[in-house]
Amino acid sequence: MTVMLLLPIAFAVAFIGGLIAVMIHMDRRRRRHTARLQRVRGDAIATVATPTLPRKDRQARSGLFARIEAELERTSLRTRTGELVLQVTVGTLALYLLLVLLLGMNPLLALPLALLAPPALAVLVLRAAQARYLVAFNTDLPEALDVFARGLRAGRPVSDSLSIVVETSKGAIRKEFSRCYDETRMGATLPESLSRLQTRVPTPEVSFFAVATSLQTETGGNLIETMEGLAHQLRERRKLRKKARALTSEARASALILAALPFAVAFILALLNWQYLAPLALDTRGQVMSVAALTSIGLGMFIMARMGKLDV
Repeated sequence: MTVMLLLPIAFAVAFIGGLIAVMIHMDRRRRRHTARLQRVRGDAIATVATPTLPRKDRQARSGLFARIEAELERTSLRTRTGELVLQVTVGTLALYLLLVLLLGMNPLLALPLALLAPPALAVLVLRAAQARYLVAFNTDLPEALDVFARGLRAGRPVSDSLSIVVETSKGAIRKEFSRCYDETRMGATLPESLSRLQTRVPTPEVSFFAVATSLQTETGGNLIETMEGLAHQLRERRKLRKKARALTSEARASALILAALPFAVAFILALLNWQYLAPLALDTRGQVMSVAALTSIGLGMFIMARMGKLDV
């Protein structure tokens, strides 16, 4: 019994120590970033060139926190990297204490579940937020291209046309095109700016936009007609995607029903006779079976979701 109590306490102490270390690391990183910004503001910016970063900076940007920050930039969430890490850490600790102290689960069995569930939930939330962000961007992209083409047709330069797009748009389009506008003002060409946009928003629509603009700049031609034709093609592609979604609606509804059925049956049985399902939560063998069942259900939901999705 003493060992059963010491394991949660040791786990809590380890997590608190890790949380303090993460907060110290984030504070140091924030200070380095602030100092770097101050040095950049003191220098005159001539061109937007991609400098060769030192080895230490490259390693810092390719680390875990940099990857999390890059993933957050592709969403409309206002959560920062430190806040997300803190939430996952607190959620892991709270889940472990809940499973061990309240539900009486074996500490060795609860440990991997507590370590995997909160990060997996955070990844799912990030993926869902990124999907919504990309959908919002692709939905408004044809209208943004039309506004950009109208600005060019009126005799405005590229930077002014981008500024019109920024002023008349909102949401994801405003955020991404404002970055393109700032880059062109600092000396970057339009193909370079759109290439960075393609890296930030990896969708076929943005790839079409970047490649068409780059080819038009290199080979010459009417950029206005290219933008208008591209906007028309993107609208037709959106219509085709909606038709494909309508054709797969039956498969998606079946997948949703099959995924919800085990949880609905378990909920009804728990209301009618809780003692019938009690061994699944109180007995060690039942806990192992519950974890295996949830893993199997999650894998089945993932496979059904992939089968019901058509890439158009």
